[in-house]
Amino acid sequence: MQNLITPAVLKTMIPCELEDYRAGGEDLRRKLTHAVMRDLDAPLAWTMNGEYRSEFGGFFPVQVRFSPGHHKFQVAVCSPGEVNPAWMVVLLTASGRPFSVVRTVPAFNPDLINHTVSLIACLDAEGYSAENIIRILAMEGDL
Repeated sequence: MQNLITPAVLKTMIPCELEDYRAGGEDLRRKLTHAVMRDLDAPLAWTMNGEYRSEFGGFFPVQVRFSPGHHKFQVAVCSPGEVNPAWMVVLLTASGRPFSVVRTVPAFNPDLINHTVSLIACLDAEGYSAENIIRILAMEGDL
């Protein structure tokens, strides 16, 4: 019998449960990350990559990064865990400055996460810089 992590299960998982998956090794972490990635949509011509070991620093049980083709910034979706109590969407510039948490979500909500990533992609396509995208999201109340 295979353990399938559904969106309904993800919505109920608390930080310590997510940390248990991370502590369970690469295979369990991969299954958890893929369960999250199944419900997330990468904008057109963007890549989506999950963390399975410590490729992105290893701070979160799940971290999925979205990257536009120009690679000036990335958008990271980070799960709750030891570091934070909620799901976060973070905009990271290539230089590391500025970066900003642009959305927090208390429970896994792929619709809201997808909306936020899509909005960032639309603003990027319109030519806005990462700094301006952060400011616009703050003015819109998404921060």
